[in-house]
Amino acid sequence: MKVSIKDITEENIKEIPEPCRTCLYWENPAFKQSRELSQTEKVKYEAEKATWFLKTLEEFGDCGKIIYVDSKSVGYTQYSTANRLPNIQEYGAKKLGTAKESAVFISCLYICDESFRGKGLGERLLGKVVADLRKRGFKTVETFARKDSANNPSGPVEFYLRKGFHVKEELDSDFALVRLNL
Repeated sequence: MKVSIKDITEENIKEIPEPCRTCLYWENPAFKQSRELSQTEKVKYEAEKATWFLKTLEEFGDCGKIIYVDSKSVGYTQYSTANRLPNIQEYGAKKLGTAKESAVFISCLYICDESFRGKGLGERLLGKVVADLRKRGFKTVETFARKDSANNPSGPVEFYLRKGFHVKEELDSDFALVRLNL
């Protein structure tokens, strides 16, 4: 199994695996996805996602990575400052990091292909994100992690706790805001 991780660029943005390629949950709350998309909607959502990435790349720098196994994209992560991810406000976190303290938010870290889960690929993706953010001088990274399920786009609380994160705020019975000081 040959594994590689690449930064998301204009050239490989269409290689973001489904369902993440059309998901705009964090970037644009108006594009909520609660059903199967038509082909026309998929094209529209992909274009909106690409626009978000290109603008965020320009203003923030690297903001996502794709993980490949034997040249097949199987997972993905995206991250940015909270102000670029408007749906964060839906979670009501009172203690969310601010740009002033150089906090970055991981909005998605997901191995989309279930046959590749549990093989350490999520850990590799997270490691690349943390290394990138440290190199760029950021002080903290945060995410909303799920307490009751590993099958979600941000990953389970236990995953992050094993990687040095701590629970910053209990949000409700399902989610916690977890943080890693870099």
